[in-house]
Amino acid sequence: MTSQVMNRWGVIAVEGDDAVSFLQAQLSNDVAGMGEGQVRLAALCTAKGRMLGSFFVLRQGNRVLLVTRTDTIEALVKRLSMFVLRSKCKVRNACAEYALSFLPNAEVMGPMRVVWREDGGALVALRSLPAGLPGFLLQPAATHRADPGEGGDDAFELALQQLGLAYISQATVEMFIPQAVNFDLVGGVSFSKGCYPGQEIVARSHYLGKVKRRAFLASAIHEMPIPAASDVWQAGKTNEPAGLVINTLTHMGKHHLLVELLSEDALALGNVFYIMQGDSRIDLQVTSPPYDVNQKGNLFDAA
Repeated sequence: MTSQVMNRWGVIAVEGDDAVSFLQAQLSNDVAGMGEGQVRLAALCTAKGRMLGSFFVLRQGNRVLLVTRTDTIEALVKRLSMFVLRSKCKVRNACAEYALSFLPNAEVMGPMRVVWREDGGALVALRSLPAGLPGFLLQPAATHRADPGEGGDDAFELALQQLGLAYISQATVEMFIPQAVNFDLVGGVSFSKGCYPGQEIVARSHYLGKVKRRAFLASAIHEMPIPAASDVWQAGKTNEPAGLVINTLTHMGKHHLLVELLSEDALALGNVFYIMQGDSRIDLQVTSPPYDVNQKGNLFDAA
């Protein structure tokens, strides 16, 4: 099974008798109710419901591994450790202990499934794309075997973009509530698990009124990189930005983005969105993600 090494993604390990119950009270998704053969998305939020980080959550007994962007790990470990208190668990940066690599096709597994290996590593599948079922391989660093060439991070993040799965990087910490990046639609929020930081804000957005802002796919061709957290503008409305860039990467000369916009503006025919870099205007081709943004709640609840 061919894999490509990933360096922009790493692992936080939470281990101990209370690891699961501790994370159950901290993350947006149901950790206690997930099986060892599942992978779930989850967010860590502030009391105001703003996302500090996003994770792929893997659980094996009293060991929970949180796969996330490496540029957020130091702050997330510090934040989670603040709330351990008397819980019998430890939160640590485990990037040196585990290696990650992208799997272009994990067809031997079902969507959002995990197969644990005897060496303590795991095979993880995400959701299907026309080209296959992308995922990633987690291995103990001592036994890591992967294609040493570059490109694993770009391939993984391109797959996430195509699936409409957003993630938080250092540039976008505390910018979005989960619904603004569609986390409630892709199985990243449980509305029945009980309290966690920001739960009241997230629940209020879900139960009271319509969620107005959502994440959409976008693309552009331009010689300059487009940073995450860049303002997105709508033609004809120059008084304030229409939204923000959530995620961005460049692949084969084309920029691929997830952008946060008002749903009614993004779905309306004829609206033009763009990004300004100095005096240069970069027009965006905006499309819907591969699921219905007008729905509420988890369209892809964990199996």
